[in-house]
Amino acid sequence: MKKIYLYHLKKNNSIKYVGLTINIRARMLYHKIEKPVHTFLIKNYYYDAKQAALNEVKDIKKYNTYVNGWNKSKGGENYYMGFVDRKGIGGVKKGQIPWNKGKKNCFSEETIKRFKKIRKGKIHTSKLNEKIIKQIRMFYNKKPKVNFEINKVMRNGKKMSYVQAFSKTYCKEYNITMENMKKIILGRSWTNVN
Repeated sequence: MKKIYLYHLKKNNSIKYVGLTINIRARMLYHKIEKPVHTFLIKNYYYDAKQAALNEVKDIKKYNTYVNGWNKSKGGENYYMGFVDRKGIGGVKKGQIPWNKGKKNCFSEETIKRFKKIRKGKIHTSKLNEKIIKQIRMFYNKKPKVNFEINKVMRNGKKMSYVQAFSKTYCKEYNITMENMKKIILGRSWTNVN
């Protein structure tokens, strides 16, 4: 079995991150790119994944890197799932207010343009491809029969359009949401496909 290394990232004489890795070089490079300037310290190594994960959890708690550091979870999730509380994984920390909560227009026009340029024409799902998108749009243009009554008043007080009825009827066939189907039909997504 490979060694599992327990490491710390230290900044200004304080431990900011605790982690586990089997590939030290790759992890050092990742943190060098993703985190502020720091020192990478190997604290220990283990051959038992459960023991490594347990010590990661202990160190995160000891140095409080989940609340006052860079850890986004309480640890252990990639090496041993048996005792991991999954709340907070993904960066949400209980009691910590997001920097942009309640703020409007917190990004400059230049930043918004940059975001739009980066995302333009990019596909953010692996369920579909260009061939399927063309197939959906061609099928929609043939105006096939739908399972819902068009112009019927829905619970929200609006009348059901053919686009909504089509999306609701056929979205499960393509394993996508109704909203995703509407965006494809109306050309709001997959704008790079004719």
